Amino acid sequence: MALGTSKMLPPAEFWADRIQRTLLNSKDLLISYGKALEKLEGSTKQTIKEILMVIKDDAPDLYLDKANSLLERLS
Repeated sequence: MALGTSKMLPPAEFWADRIQRTLLNSKDLLISYGKALEKLEGSTKQTIKEILMVIKDDAPDLYLDKANSLLERLS
């Protein structure tokens, strides 16, 4: 999932965002996804960072903590 996100853009930007939000809402997947994100490099890493920042800014009451935890893994 993490590797395919950047390949979805720009035509499926809405769906890339939606998938990230779904993962943020899943307790079971969030930990595994965070581990996968740690292995990313380059433009894929940057793309997911940008999507998470948009989500966090759009709905901080829902996603702030979860998005920040994933952003830390991308640092």
